[in-house]
Amino acid sequence: MIRSSGKYLASLRWIRLSVLASLVLLLVGCRGTPSEKPPIHLNPNMDNQPKVKAQSESHFFADGQSMRTPPENTVARGELREDARLYQGRDANGDFVTASPLPATPVSLERGRERFGIYCSPCHGAQGDGTGAITRYKYPIPPTSLYEPRVAAMSDGEIYTIISDGIRNMPSYKAQIPVVDRWHIVNYVRELQRQGPPDSTQMISAAQ
Repeated sequence: MIRSSGKYLASLRWIRLSVLASLVLLLVGCRGTPSEKPPIHLNPNMDNQPKVKAQSESHFFADGQSMRTPPENTVARGELREDARLYQGRDANGDFVTASPLPATPVSLERGRERFGIYCSPCHGAQGDGTGAITRYKYPIPPTSLYEPRVAAMSDGEIYTIISDGIRNMPSYKAQIPVVDRWHIVNYVRELQRQGPPDSTQMISAAQ
């Protein structure tokens, strides 16, 4: 009985010491009061990272500027555009390519029809005959019909370039229409020309 009581007291002392030690560690680990000092990090490698901010002064470069001028002929990632046929509509000699680098598949024609309807039809009309909605507002220069012989005689590369850079009172669509979509539009224009201009009956039906 006495021996059991001794064991109980020893266990009780051990429990009390464990609880006390835990409280001490808790108090040591938590400061408990606000402090302006940063917390202690065992691995502070990511706390302070040397970096250059835009327009900031530099004590490393001789001109004192942090921002550096890119080396000559530097090209942004994804903007190399080595394929002149695709991006410029010209061949190795600098001449307009005669045919689109993208085949006129049903998918291409459908995409071209959709993009044509958004960007081209307001002036050139849904069927490309130059009777777009803009003609209702006394536009000073009538839009070109895409069935005119001089347009039909243009190469695909020239039509692509006109879409890209604009011509006369037609603005550039380089910023609005991606490169591939411009070629889809070229393919669709060729399809319209292949089918021929709409007759008067079709035009009346479209107007209604």
